[in-house]
Amino acid sequence: ISAMTFGTPGSNTLYTADTDGVIIEWNGSTGKAKGRVSVVGEKDADVTGKVHAGATVTALTFHDGTLYSAGWDDYVRTTQGRSCTDKLKMESQPNAMTCGTTLIVVMTVEGLVLIRDKQIASELIRLPYSATAVCLSKDDSVLYVSGDDCNIHVYSVASSGSNPLSESHVIKGGHLKPVHSLSLSHDGTKLAAADVRDVCVYSTSDYSPIVSKGRWCFHTQRIGCLSWSPDDTVLASGGNDDDIYLWCIAKKMKRIHYRFAHRGGVTGLRFVGDAVSGGAGDWMLVSTGNDGSVNWWSVEENVTSKFK
Repeated sequence: ISAMTFGTPGSNTLYTADTDGVIIEWNGSTGKAKGRVSVVGEKDADVTGKVHAGATVTALTFHDGTLYSAGWDDYVRTTQGRSCTDKLKMESQPNAMTCGTTLIVVMTVEGLVLIRDKQIASELIRLPYSATAVCLSKDDSVLYVSGDDCNIHVYSVASSGSNPLSESHVIKGGHLKPVHSLSLSHDGTKLAAADVRDVCVYSTSDYSPIVSKGRWCFHTQRIGCLSWSPDDTVLASGGNDDDIYLWCIAKKMKRIHYRFAHRGGVTGLRFVGDAVSGGAGDWMLVSTGNDGSVNWWSVEENVTSKFK
């Protein structure tokens, strides 16, 4: 499994994608698969349901009732329900996506592409570094981009123009290696960033470190996913070392460690929160990995005993 995202809040819907280009819709509360996404108007010759022509799906994001998937076939495809109806051609290979309220940003190997209303809204925005992760604020106003220069670049986003990005700040010296995962807290006050060892947290008001490098440094390989708990008190991280860690802003010296969570590495991580109905998801964590598994973790007891 190469990517994961939730559907509409309260819908109990979870989507996963794999390295064969297949996308699956799940019931997020029961853990049972609903079915495969199929491409409308294209013949499925081998009856496998590949949405991205057998290419790895690198990112999934759900926005305004539509599932967006990016794959190494150089397309971003749009799906409603389990029917994929449209596609947008990228100039280069897409590797990540992030969305706000009306805007979706696609990170490719050559730069960034902006999407609005299911249409490409900008030219390919080339950067003076290779982007490694992206994260957009909920109001579409601020974009965070990490690069192979080990820095995190902060951009103000304009509502129109061929290049609507204006760099307003650079977070320097926070990491010794390139950042591979970025995540904003739900209230937008904290930015989490992770590289191959360190998980750091910055204040978005002045970009000062809340948790600096050398503190949350127990992963041994690339950290590819981060997720904040619904109340923003706990941060989860998953890495290629097969492990998941839980960290607490209020108890920085403590951690919860789930060893061997996914053989081959963790590829997706999300607190369920309001994605399922009934209010039962606040301390339920969903993870996906290179072992082809989707795991549901009830972490409330561990969080209560360790962090409360």
